[in-house]
Amino acid sequence: MYIKELHYTNVGPISSLSLRFRRNQDNVPVPVVLVGQNGSGKSILLSNIVDAFYETADAYYSNASIRGSAGELHYYKLITDREIQVGKNFLAVYISFEQDSQEFSYIFKSGEITFEEYQKEIEHQIDTRLNWNDEYNHKGVTADNKIAQNVFGKDVVCYFGPDRYSRPFWMRKDYMRSDPLSQFSLLKRYEGKLNNPITAENLTEKTLQWLFDVIADSRADLTKKDEKSNNYNITFPSIGDLDLLSVARHNAEEIMSKILGEDVVFRMQNRSLGERRFSICRPDGSIVVNSLDALSTGQLALFQMFATIIRYADTNDIKLSYSLQNIRGVVVIDEIELHLHASLQREVLPRLIKLFPQVQFVITSHSPLFLLGMNEIIGEENYDIYEMPKGIKISAEQFSEFESAYRYFASTEHFRQEIAEAIERTQEKPLIITEGATDWKHMKAAYEALKNDPRCSEWLSQLDFEFFEYEPENSETSAEHKIEMGDSRLADLCEYYSMIPHNKNKKIFISDCDDPGKTKKLKGEGKNYKAWGNSVFSLWLPVPQHRKLTPDICIEHYYQDEEIRRTVKCNDGIERRIFMGNEFDEKGFSVAGGKKLYCECKGKCGSRKISIIDGSGKCKVSQPWTENSEKNYALPKMEFAERILRKEEPFTDVDFSAFIKLFEVIRDILKGEN
Repeated sequence: MYIKELHYTNVGPISSLSLRFRRNQDNVPVPVVLVGQNGSGKSILLSNIVDAFYETADAYYSNASIRGSAGELHYYKLITDREIQVGKNFLAVYISFEQDSQEFSYIFKSGEITFEEYQKEIEHQIDTRLNWNDEYNHKGVTADNKIAQNVFGKDVVCYFGPDRYSRPFWMRKDYMRSDPLSQFSLLKRYEGKLNNPITAENLTEKTLQWLFDVIADSRADLTKKDEKSNNYNITFPSIGDLDLLSVARHNAEEIMSKILGEDVVFRMQNRSLGERRFSICRPDGSIVVNSLDALSTGQLALFQMFATIIRYADTNDIKLSYSLQNIRGVVVIDEIELHLHASLQREVLPRLIKLFPQVQFVITSHSPLFLLGMNEIIGEENYDIYEMPKGIKISAEQFSEFESAYRYFASTEHFRQEIAEAIERTQEKPLIITEGATDWKHMKAAYEALKNDPRCSEWLSQLDFEFFEYEPENSETSAEHKIEMGDSRLADLCEYYSMIPHNKNKKIFISDCDDPGKTKKLKGEGKNYKAWGNSVFSLWLPVPQHRKLTPDICIEHYYQDEEIRRTVKCNDGIERRIFMGNEFDEKGFSVAGGKKLYCECKGKCGSRKISIIDGSGKCKVSQPWTENSEKNYALPKMEFAERILRKEEPFTDVDFSAFIKLFEVIRDILKGEN
């Protein structure tokens, strides 16, 4: 079965859309990718395609759709006038399909328009069997039981929704409903019963069960030649059949190899190993992944999608699992990049799609990287992109999110590679990486002072770690490492290092907690830090006692207010200092006596705010009404940190006691889990 064309009128954000699905030189529909912002109608469009699948299946299969206790049919998609576009009096969706040489169609309509008026509206002749007469809400298909049986008995027809989910290895099984896993499947076929659910979900155990079947089929039964010999003969199946039965296994292994980026094979080992009975190995027998559910979420989701396509085809006709190029049908995937790392989106997804040249893929995506990969691997002439809600055909470069997102990704990848190389070059001990280039300087100054403090010297002096010392990207110093970090990049590095091989010295990533909007990925859950696995840890700065009432802090708040406000005479002769937001009213004017000042960053000002104001960016502190209006009286955070680290006046006697709590968390990490 293939989709021929579709027409949407007044459906949510879609005013009028008509798509005719293009075919290639082999007369097979090319993949279609729907793009657009959230709310542009991508999922709405897919919902009617999938609803048409269910309506078609219902023409023959009694178990395709859910039925009530009295046997009444529960529609997959409800008909409601709430989807009618504002200001319009009807909505309608018309989709036509082709199965071999037969055509059939689907209608979905709500509101007030006659059958004849709608045909004129879309300029298309519609099968009169879809006439809704005077019905306000109506839907139906022209597929009869023979067409339905032919569609779902021969082709793959399935939908992967955005809520598809796989139970990770760490989740208890009873927290997710799934079919019980038997050792091998004993598939029961009943007349009028659909064997392949249209919506593919809860796939982990079903995929594993199918893999067991495939592996079992690819093995031979052996018998001894005679009583005295240790030599064996293959008694079943024949060598020729064994070669053929092994192809399905090799096809599944090829999919996994593309996902993992190396050649792998599947091994089914002794039953005493339980869940680890199935493993993924290199051809030499060394284990890559010791169980299917130990794959990353993205890897597992990707394998399950494409293994399901083979499994569905295999259920209809076992020969199709041997020849992927002969699998036909329609596969609908909403948000195809869900859970997938950038390299899987760009390099792997298009290669997997290419393995199924006769499958019509209808996909939604927000990923410029996926489109870039489709251009490179499939070829831009071999697939179509339509931008919603108007359904305008575009190129990848015309995709509104393409240029900015790709530029951001490129800079992020460059950053990750640069800092990863820098970290690996410097790390000989457990390493502390801070969100800001001033943070490590404060921590280093505190460590040097506190390791001789009787309150903590006994244990602090025994901690063996080092700081990742770097400067801001725009620094004029001759530092070896110049990097712009930030909390989002810190979280990115945590994810990166938690998944890749690296030297096993622990890495501790520390973030401020001065902004409630900061990524919560870095915050400890149930304890003072978060363990990412693979010797990677992160934490927000612990809040010291004197900041309990104002917990949104950065590292400067570890000092007492009077220490923060100490004045420094700078090289240009101007006396400067760090300011805090509560020193100014909500209009930006200073509230204390003495020199009247104005803070240009009013968003950080107010009686209840303790934001650090250091003169950077738009946070200039000045006297704009005087002849010295250009003077900035705020001290840069960097100079504040460097003077503290060098023990320069007026910071020769600061109180570092608030840092003890932070070093206690570091101690717990260094002495605890990996």
